[in-house]
This record gives sequence, C-alpha cells and structure tokens, in this order.
Amino acid sequence: MKRRLLVIACLAALTGCATVMGTNIAQDKLLPPNAVVEKLGPVYGSASAGHWLWAVWADKALYEEAKQDALRQKNGDLLLDAKITTTLTSYLALYYKTEITVMGTAAKLTAAPPPTR
Repeated sequence: MKRRLLVIACLAALTGCATVMGTNIAQDKLLPPNAVVEKLGPVYGSASAGHWLWAVWADKALYEEAKQDALRQKNGDLLLDAKITTTLTSYLALYYKTEITVMGTAAKLTAAPPPTR
C-alpha cells in the first residue's frame, strides 16, 4: 500500500502544474486602407522554451516563432481572428516550461488594384 501511494505521489509530482492565460486579436498587423486580403484557412502554431529553477518570459521572440510556425502551414502573410494562449508549467518547482500557441486564420496580402478614375 505504501509503495502504491509513493508511485501515485511521484506521478502527480511529475505531471506538473500549469497556469494558462490567453487573449484574442483581430489581426496581427495594420493594413493600408486599400489592402486586399485573401483568407487561406485555419492554422495552428506553437513555440516553447524551458529553464531550470525559473520561468522563461513569454516575450516577443517566442510569440513571433509561434506565429511564423502557424503562417508556414498555409504560406500566409498575416493572421486574422487569432487566439494567443500562454501556458506556464512547473515540474516540481525545478523546471519551468513556457509555451505559446497561436490559432487563427492565415491570410495573404495581395497588391491592391490601382484606383480607377
């Protein structure tokens, strides 16, 4: 019985404890007023970093890596209606893993036709 409790306690400690927060954005960059945007479809990308003893900040570089991972799937230029989620997982308070996931719609920015007179 003691052995079973020890195994359960070890497995619970190794699974870690996670904190999740997220945000939504309409588009990831400003577009000129005459821009033509072609939707390419849904995409998903992620990036993660980990460190012993302290957490890695979810910085712009990690976000850009996740965004580019998503855009590569459909060869897009920008994300529309994106949901960005940041997850911090701690394993025994010794190792911390930060993961950013990006879900949204990839779009291609095409040249706008010249104005007609």
